[in-house]
Amino acid sequence: MRDPEVISKVRVFLREEGVIIPKGPIKEFYSQLMKLSGFGIGGLLVFSGKKAGKMAGTYIRSIVGEEHPSMSMVVPYISAFLGETGICKVEEYELLDSQVLFKVKDSIFAQDIENKKPVCMPLSGALAGVFEEITGKEWDCKELECKAQGKELCIFEVKLKH
Repeated sequence: MRDPEVISKVRVFLREEGVIIPKGPIKEFYSQLMKLSGFGIGGLLVFSGKKAGKMAGTYIRSIVGEEHPSMSMVVPYISAFLGETGICKVEEYELLDSQVLFKVKDSIFAQDIENKKPVCMPLSGALAGVFEEITGKEWDCKELECKAQGKELCIFEVKLKH
């Protein structure tokens, strides 16, 4: 699942276009945001995540070098991008016809948070946004399980809208 060429291309891109920020302040900011706002801000977080995901989709398309790459080509890049940026580590993914299931650990959004509901809304939005940008079609993403709920992994279901 960890193609060295994919990881190398993502690392080069991130070195040239990225910035390193320690996880601690980001985790603390997000944790406090969740505590202070409840979940009324969820729509904004998903929307913002989707915008970021669309930007990532543009970057991934440029790294891959194809205007309309296949899902089997794109998903390893998405996994590498998430891992190399420190957002989360994709443990496994499953590609189906119009659906992708991501199982991730160490989501920066779920660390140090306990909640009854999933909290990785920016990541849900980002996953939908990446697929929308790459395919030109609308996608939904739902977090089925979350580390903040005491689960082992965060599990995301990304589905093509019909």
